[in-house]
Amino acid sequence: MFENLERIKRSQYQMFLDTTPSSTFTWKLEGWGVEEASVSFNANVERTKYIVEDSARTDHTSNDKQSSITKKTYKGEPCFEFINAGRDKLNYVTHILEVDTWNGNQGTYPAKKSDGVIVITEYSGEEISYDLYFDGDPIEGTVTIADGVPTFAPTTSL
Repeated sequence: MFENLERIKRSQYQMFLDTTPSSTFTWKLEGWGVEEASVSFNANVERTKYIVEDSARTDHTSNDKQSSITKKTYKGEPCFEFINAGRDKLNYVTHILEVDTWNGNQGTYPAKKSDGVIVITEYSGEEISYDLYFDGDPIEGTVTIADGVPTFAPTTSL
């Protein structure tokens, strides 16, 4: 039953940061110097059980998506240079592009674009740690990648 399944690799889920968020999008792949990263959804759930019921009701009201990343520092690596520039800044903004390259069709991949806030948590010179907060609802779309540079197209809906 499982012999035709293809294992998804971590490298097939890619996250790009916009390193020039105040002008045009300049997407850079986050991951160099990072050994482990995932996105926590931090779900907000409300549970209610009325006195006439035996079982509670669940309402998944929202997600507070966030990723905690520690990366080794490399001079000239675009994401490090951008993150490092915001070391002492409050509300350091970016855009986040999540791409599922394992789920593509002819070079087009499903993607989500979100606003984001970077909060530096630690810096040692050799490493920098930061929390990446996803701000608001993501925009669903697709991405094509040419020479390592993604181009995002939002999904149109009626």
